[in-house]
Amino acid sequence: MNGTRIGLIAIIVVALIGSGYLAYTRTRGAQAQEPDEPALHTATVTRGNIVLTAGGSGELVPARELDLSFRTGGYLAEVLVETGDGVAEGDLLASLTTDELEQALAEAELELRIAQLELAEVRDGPSEVALVAAETRLRNAQLQLTGAYNAYQETAEATEDRTVEAAKESFDWWVGYYQAQKAKYEEGKISQADHDWAMAAMIKADEAWQRAINEAHIRRIRVGETLREAQEGVAQTQADLELLRSQPLTDTLMEAEMNVDEALLAREQALGDLEAANLRAPFHGTVMGVAVEAGARVGMNTTILTLAKMEEPQLRFWLEELDMSRVAVGNQVNVIFEALPDYAFTAVVVRVDPVLVTVGGTQAVRAQARLELGDHEVPLLSGMTAEVEVIGAEARNVLLVPVEALKETPDGSFLVTLVKPDGELEECEVEVGLRDPLYAEILSGLQLGDIVVIGR
Repeated sequence: MNGTRIGLIAIIVVALIGSGYLAYTRTRGAQAQEPDEPALHTATVTRGNIVLTAGGSGELVPARELDLSFRTGGYLAEVLVETGDGVAEGDLLASLTTDELEQALAEAELELRIAQLELAEVRDGPSEVALVAAETRLRNAQLQLTGAYNAYQETAEATEDRTVEAAKESFDWWVGYYQAQKAKYEEGKISQADHDWAMAAMIKADEAWQRAINEAHIRRIRVGETLREAQEGVAQTQADLELLRSQPLTDTLMEAEMNVDEALLAREQALGDLEAANLRAPFHGTVMGVAVEAGARVGMNTTILTLAKMEEPQLRFWLEELDMSRVAVGNQVNVIFEALPDYAFTAVVVRVDPVLVTVGGTQAVRAQARLELGDHEVPLLSGMTAEVEVIGAEARNVLLVPVEALKETPDGSFLVTLVKPDGELEECEVEVGLRDPLYAEILSGLQLGDIVVIGR
């Protein structure tokens, strides 16, 4: 009984093994006839963000910074602020000594008053006082002329009667003396030295005579000039008196009015110079530095102090030349100051310089951004350095596919291979937006959840 069961079991096992082998050989034969297709790598269309950025470095600068100086020169009387002081617009910051400026203003006001009186006198015609004054000036000029004429006559007479004649008489005497000495020398009665001395004395007498003539001539010229000036003075005062007695001429009136206008301008200039002796804050800000001390002599262009507007600081930053397409006015900038690594600031680009600059031997783009302080209540100092990240472009919550799924056509459009629900593959055109090194934004042509082939 047991032997029979064992035999049956053996027969069944052999049969199972045989049928399994047959199935295996059939399957191997089928695989040999139909080779395996390569496995497809796919990706699913998802939603996400693409942010294109560029990194650089920068420094904090005031929104406005200005070197202040006086509009006039002088000695610095006092400086009323120190570095770090906050000031309001119009606050007095420094002043010059004003003694000379006040004197100039007083003189300008006096000149204006005189010009106004002269204008009134011209418009009203000559007053009795003006006529008397003009007649007095004429009499004085005539007296000066008489004195000059008498001096001229006296000088001429003195020259003829005394100075020149005395020199002439002295010369004649020395001529006679020399001739006598010459005769004695020829007779051998005096020495050569005595003869030469007599001749030298005669020559000196001649020189003195000629000098007297020249001096007399010069005196005549001088007194002649004095006489001529006196004559011209009489003529001028006579003309002034005649003009004063006549009706005011149009030219005279215009000249008087012009003198008043010029005097008014001079007074306004003096007032302006006096006011310019006070240096006031042109805007609300912080004193960044004081350049001079009280007592120093300063000119019109001498920097007294530097004022900056720190309430709205800005960031000046630099990017590599290759990133120039990522920065434009209005772009957002993320900022981390080296001194404040735990605080994140944002800024908005307000200016991009039109030319490249050299930074560390490398061409760079320079731009400026307005810093947004937000809720940060931390001290910010001009010159603080920072690392910046400029948001060149971004797309939020958009359809994304790996860039490996895109195939660019010769005309610049893009294709993807779509895996349909039945497993069939279909090539379709898509519209692409932003791209980063890994993903591309799909504007049209695909839907969320679609499966696309990558790397094919």
